[in-house]
Amino acid sequence: MMLNVKQFYKELGKLLYAVAATDGKIEKEEITALYDFVSKELALSESDSDSSGMNKAFYTDFEFDDYAEHHVSIQKAHDSFMRFLQANVTEMDPRLINKAIEAIEKVASSFKKVNKKEREVVDKIKTEIAEITQIIKNK
Repeated sequence: MMLNVKQFYKELGKLLYAVAATDGKIEKEEITALYDFVSKELALSESDSDSSGMNKAFYTDFEFDDYAEHHVSIQKAHDSFMRFLQANVTEMDPRLINKAIEAIEKVASSFKKVNKKEREVVDKIKTEIAEITQIIKNK
């Protein structure tokens, strides 16, 4: 089975929304950091595009925007990414995992400094990702 790359990017958008919304307000700098990271990092390293020719990495932006617009719960956004990761861990490219962690750090640190609550969330997410991806390494 192959990883659904488009779905990975959508889930990443949800997770980045959860990180940005942790302190109760999504800052302009967080959105800019997300868009910059997607266009300058993810899209450049992603060769897959959808039927309209759009790079699949941009689904990260769309999902982030959709969740922000609809004020989805942070927990729901977080859990969705973790469920996806767990369900697809055997197909997951370690490069994508590393990019996801980079994106989390970029968004969290884009507005002033990472506050205590955001740091806790980022560290928790990184620990969860490490635990899930370690499962596959040990099999």
